[in-house]
This record gives sequence, structure tokens and C-alpha cells, in this order.
Amino acid sequence: MRRRAAGPHTLGAGAVGAALALVLTPAAAADTGEVAGDPDAVTEETLADAVVPIDPAPSVIGIAPSESVEELETEKSEGGTTTVTIAADVLFAFDEASLTDEAQDTIAGIAGRLEGAGGTVQVVGHSDGIGDDAYNQELSEDRAEAVKGAIEDELGSAAPDIEAEGRGSSEPVAEETDGEGNDVPSARAENRRVEITFEGD
Repeated sequence: MRRRAAGPHTLGAGAVGAALALVLTPAAAADTGEVAGDPDAVTEETLADAVVPIDPAPSVIGIAPSESVEELETEKSEGGTTTVTIAADVLFAFDEASLTDEAQDTIAGIAGRLEGAGGTVQVVGHSDGIGDDAYNQELSEDRAEAVKGAIEDELGSAAPDIEAEGRGSSEPVAEETDGEGNDVPSARAENRRVEITFEGD
């Protein structure tokens, strides 16, 4: 997972404390020659200048902070055919079929392996079981088409033949409820996926 570098205005707790002290302390040390602070001069503006916002921890849409992108992309090879499975939460915002900006790097990495691939590349979208079947079918189809289009855009004339289809929630790989009927969010996330199958490795 990429980590965002601290911004130029991010200060540690000690620096913030020092800034507040300059604003709020009624008198400064006499031997430093500093001008004493005036408590009556404290305003909303001076406090706003002293308090520095801290960036929140980085995250990826749909992914818990403890999980990595690598764990949400798997690969299986069998009989000369490779299937790369990508969690839909890596590629799309919730209930959306437009690829996120972050998804472009993932697609570019896979597209490089498909250049000049023999046969037809299959892109299959899958949804979780939330919602009705017709809606899930349409969403899975739209997501498969979005991935297909991104691969074709990435490779241009070198793109292989690609077929896209959606299978809705008809082929789950994990049980979405436990034995007591309680929802299992991690299983639903596992079922939301796009599979790319091609000849070779």
C-alpha cells in the first residue's frame, strides 16, 4: 500500500505545543529578550494559526487498513491458462462501474502481460449477493466492460481480442452469511471481483 508523505505544514506534537505556548503564555523568559505574550490578544485567528491539521492515515476505498492491495489480487495457472482475480474494491467505488484513478496502475500491470497474448482474453465480473439478481447482473457486466476498455486503451493496437461478461452473484467463492445468518462483510468483499483469464503466464 502506498503511504502518503507528510505535507510541508505537518508538525509534531512538540512543535504544536511550542506554537501554543507562544500564543498563550503570559510571559516569556526574561533572559531571552522575547516579548511577553498578551492573553487578551488571543483570537480565533491566532489559535487557528497555532493548531496544525494532521493528515489521516492512508486508506484504499473498500479495504481495511490492515489489508494490502497484494492480498486482494490472486493468480492461478492451470493447463497453460492463467486467471488473475482482482477484488472489485480495488478497482471501483462501492456500487459504481467506473474505474478509480488508483485502479489504472493495477490495470496497466495486467495489460502488459496481455500484449500479444494468443487466443481470446476473458474478463468476467462478479458481484456480491446484496440486491436483486437483475441489478447485480447489470453491475457485473458494466464492471467487466470497464476493465476490458481500460486494457484496450492501455495497449492500443497491440490489444488482444477481449470478451467481457458479467455473472452477477451466481458464482460466489465465499459464504456471505455465517451459520446463524449473520452477514460476513469480508466474504461479500471476496465475492465482488473481476477475473481476467488468458493463455500463457
